[in-house]
This record gives sequence, C-alpha cells and structure tokens, in this order.
Amino acid sequence: MSPSSISPKQAASFGSLDAISNIRDTPKIQHIRSLDQLPASTAQLFGTSAESDPWLLRHCKYDDNGIRHLHGIHFRNVGGVPVEGLVPVHFLVTEDSLLVSSKEATSFSAEVDVFKSREELNKMIPPKFGLRLILLFMKFVFPVMPVISRSQMGLASKMTEQSLQGIPVHLLAALYASALPFKIHNPELVLCGVYDSQLCDKLWRMVYQLLMQEIHTPHLSVLQACLLYLQRLPVGSQSALADSPFLWSFLGSTVGLASSLGLHLEPRPWGIPAWEKRLRRRLWWAVYVEDKWRSLLIGRPPFLDREEWDVQGLDDVDFVIDGQGEAHDRNEEHGAIFRSFAKLAIIADNIHQTFYTLRASQRMCEDFRISINAARPIREELQAWYASLPESLRIKQKCENSYQNTPRIEGVSSLHFAYLILELFVYRAILRPLARSPPPPPIADDRDPQDIAWLLEDLGYDGQGLDQLPVVDFSELGDAAEATLNAAEKCAGIIVNFVGALTPVDFDTFWYPWTRISFATVSNFILLLLIQAPTSQHGSLTKHLLDIWLQNLSRQYKNHENLMSLGLVRLRTLMADGLARNFIVSPHLAEVLNGSTENSETSTNMKMSTTYLR
Repeated sequence: MSPSSISPKQAASFGSLDAISNIRDTPKIQHIRSLDQLPASTAQLFGTSAESDPWLLRHCKYDDNGIRHLHGIHFRNVGGVPVEGLVPVHFLVTEDSLLVSSKEATSFSAEVDVFKSREELNKMIPPKFGLRLILLFMKFVFPVMPVISRSQMGLASKMTEQSLQGIPVHLLAALYASALPFKIHNPELVLCGVYDSQLCDKLWRMVYQLLMQEIHTPHLSVLQACLLYLQRLPVGSQSALADSPFLWSFLGSTVGLASSLGLHLEPRPWGIPAWEKRLRRRLWWAVYVEDKWRSLLIGRPPFLDREEWDVQGLDDVDFVIDGQGEAHDRNEEHGAIFRSFAKLAIIADNIHQTFYTLRASQRMCEDFRISINAARPIREELQAWYASLPESLRIKQKCENSYQNTPRIEGVSSLHFAYLILELFVYRAILRPLARSPPPPPIADDRDPQDIAWLLEDLGYDGQGLDQLPVVDFSELGDAAEATLNAAEKCAGIIVNFVGALTPVDFDTFWYPWTRISFATVSNFILLLLIQAPTSQHGSLTKHLLDIWLQNLSRQYKNHENLMSLGLVRLRTLMADGLARNFIVSPHLAEVLNGSTENSETSTNMKMSTTYLR
C-alpha cells in the first residue's frame, strides 16, 4: 500500500498527528521559553536517529511550556515544528546536579568553584576596566565575530559593573582576552596589565580550564567561549609554527558542541525568545566559517556535512537589538561584513568539495579539461559575491600603493584578502594537471614487484633518471592552458600588490587567526608557479613576483608579525639554501635562478594589475 493510498481513517489508526491533536491533555498554546536559560538544567538535541525517536516524542503530552517532566530528565518540545519540510525537534533536558561527577572528572582542580574563578578574574581585570574592554570588543571583534547577544548583555542600554557579574565567567574571561590586544585605543586601559605581560595568556588559560568543566552542562555561553578561544592568535616564536593538532581537535569539539545544542537546525519556527533565535543563527554561522576555512587551509576533511544542517542565510533581522525595534546599528551595516564572510565560507566549502577532497583530487589532478570546467561556475560564484558587496565594504584605490574604504568598517581588508585567497585556490587546483609529478623512488626493502609495476611504466626511456621534471606539453592542452597560467600569474600579482598596499591601520583590527595560514598559502602558490614554469619567460616573471612578495612580507611583518611570521618563515626556509637544492627544477628554470636570463623584457611585462579579477 502506497502512502498516497492511505485513507484518513487508516491514518488515524496509525496515530497520525491529526489523530492526536484532539487529545484533551494537549495545551491549546505553547509559551515562548528559552532553551538556554533553563534553571540548573542543560538541553541537548535528540537527533533524527537518536535512541529517543523524535517521531515518537512528538506524540508525548507536553505542558504549555513544551516540557514533559520525568524523573531527573525531561523532554522539551521546541514548538513550531514539524511543519512541511522540517523535522520534529526535541531536546533532552538534564538536571545539572546529575553531572557533577562528570564535571569533576575533567576539572583541573579537585574542587569545581566558579565563585573563586570570578574573584580571580575580578582581580586580574577589575570591573571598571572590564567595562571598557567589553566596549573595545564590540568595536573591533564583534563586527566579524558577532557571538554575543547585545540584548542579553545589556548593551542596548548603559552597561554597569554589576551587569558584568551576570555573564558566565568563562565567557567574560574570553571577552576580556579577545579585547586586550586593542587596549591601546582606550587611554583608561593603559595601566591594565601594564606589569603583567602574561595577562592575556592567563585569561585564556582560565577560559580553557572552565570550558573543560562546563562542557558537560553546556549552554550557549560555552560555545561562545569556544569560538572566541579559537580566535587566539599565536604570538612570539609560536607564530612561526603551524597550528598544533590540538587546535583542529578543539574545533571538532566545538562543532560537536554546536550539534549537541541543535545549532545546525533553523530555529525561527521554534517557541523560543527572539534574541535566542538571532543568537543561535549567528553562532551557527560562526561555527560554519571556522570549519570551512580551517579545513580548506590545512587540507583536512571538514566536520560539517552539507546534508546535516538547514539554517538559512543571515539577514538584517539577525542583528536587531531588543528594545530598538528595527533600528539597527548603522555603523555595522546590519552585520554586513560577517554576513559576507559567511557567504564566502559557502564558496570555500564548494571549492573544497569540488577540488580538494581526496576523491576529487584523485579524479581531477591529471585532467585539465575537467578541472577548468569545474572551475567556471565557482569563479562565477566568486564574481557574483564580489558584485553583491555593499558600497561600504568595497575598497577603492586611492593611490598607486594603497587602498581605502569609506567609511571605515573594521575587517574590510581581511574580507577582501579572504576573497583573493579563494581565487588562488581555484587556480591552484587548475594548475595541478599542467605538470606531471616526478616519479617517486622505489620504497626501500619493498620486495613485492607488483607494488612498483605502475612506476616502471611512468619512468619512460628518456635516460634522464629521477631528477628530471617532465616538460609541460602545452600543445596537447591548447591555448586554454596558456591562458589559465597567465590568469594564475595575474591572480598572484594582484594578491602581492594587495598585501603590499595594506597600511598599519588595516592591521590594527581583528583578523581571523587562520588568515596567517593564508599568507603562507600565497608563498606556496607563487613557488608553485615558479617551479612549474613551462618556459624561461614564465620563470623570469614568477621569480620577479616572488622577490616582490618576499619584500612585501618582510615589510608587513613589522606591522603584524604574528600574522606574517608563518608565511615569511615558510618562504625563507625554502629559499635559504637555494630553490634548486630543495626542488627538482627544469634546465630553463635553473638558468633563471642563476640569473642568466635577461630580465629587461620581464620588467616591462611585470606591471601587475591593481584591480581585482573580473
């Protein structure tokens, strides 16, 4: 019997929603009630395949707050669903007292005492300084990381020292630590931590210790603190190193926490307060941005599956403040910059799924035509994204070596740099088939002849051995290959010029920490263009480009060494003993590197565009 042939009477016998809607115990309305502010309790989502089937739980008898009270645990129906196209959503509500032993198991001390932690925090950052740090957070960090509720924190009106005490300690410490790098912008904060160079590290340490306790009974504040902890920028010698595996693991925990809290589900139909809907949606997109950018930049499988979330894109309503109606903060352009980053993250995921998953890389790395055909719609997406930017987020050239946006909005330069990095990743993928990899040497002590049979076919009979880089035969690929290579070189030139034109003011704002990997990615991309250069002309051009990039990195290192250090060290390391010592190079490139190729024609042709790719 097909579903369409079931009669209404039969459907009722199966216990359909229509049949149970007449039960007298069912309330006529469900009140709006917060999921995040349940007293001494924590809510976690029942997924669609959970041991408690949401399609069974929809038949429970709930009170007018959407709660089914049991013994120590309760079921919460969010209300508003299921409707057509949306699944039933229920949360397991557990009393915090049942999880005390679990919190103690992961605590850094024998005693879990949040009150002592607050006292310690107030000693490190007196509340009078704390208020000013919160204001700095709102100015420099919030536009790009809108992870707090201004309505709930009292920022819609005048915030007081007493209101700070209502913010969970782990979140408050994270807000302070995030704002400390910008304390120079408030004269009253000159004395804050002036004799304690480790103040910021101590705050982050406190955040991490508290998170390891609170993650057993998480509220949105725990996720907020996790997201801010991910924004901790390595400093000093650590900034020259790649992120340790801890950071990727911590991101995985953050994504897992977001799923437990149900942030991957569209909350607008739910019976929860409006501020909570807005905050949940912004938090989801903050998690999404972190996952997609970090996975692309370090080459790891993303944690988030595009089949497992349904949160709609952000809009003006997501940035409303309670008590101000539709009046938005005009200086933030309705969250325009964060919304643009979120849209860009969707394209980043598309690039990753199209070119850089294991299967996609295996399929495309040797097929130029498939690669370039796959790139066209993505480039159209990037161009459409750029064309849709509001005027306030555009950067106008004001002179040969610098850019400006008017009025100034924090984070605009980092947004445009992120866009250019995605352009780079598209070209990087297309370039893979243009040069074959040198055949690897046989594995030592490998006695199975079948394991290297494929290798023998690749060696050929050119008599040059393993040290020769196969020459690119552009005649087989047609004019498209030459045009693509020229476009890739132009893309690299635009990025080099863009970074060179950044001013100290551009760096005196919040940059996502993963941006430092982007600078290293540019270094790597220019080296790729150089090592794979098919002719002396291309080799001379990219060598000149590499020299300019090195100069720009070295100069900008003075403006923000923690962002530039990784890219600069990566480049210096590979160039220290000479590129020919570290890479297999073609004879014509060896001549270029030895300076035997005339550069006069290259200098004429090397006037790099200062406008974006169209």
